[in-house]
Amino acid sequence: MTDKQKILGCGIEFPHFGASYPDAVCIDGYLWDMDSGEADEDGVSYSYGGNGYPCPVCNTKEWLEQVIENEEFETEADALAYRDAIINKYSD
Repeated sequence: MTDKQKILGCGIEFPHFGASYPDAVCIDGYLWDMDSGEADEDGVSYSYGGNGYPCPVCNTKEWLEQVIENEEFETEADALAYRDAIINKYSD
């Protein structure tokens, strides 16, 4: 894990909201949908996605609690393997 990922808001971008390309970005430890909302004068606008969906990379503890509670993964080890795959593929 890089120093950038040790703080909330790691900025990682990866597919999350149903696209085959990176459509989620981490801002302040939560995922935002890069395909939603209207662009501001700088061309940047993200809508909050996932009803407060924590980032698996920098907000791992909260993310694990949520995905285990929602039974998105069979085990915590499966969830962490998914998180590690995101880091390996999409981190700088």
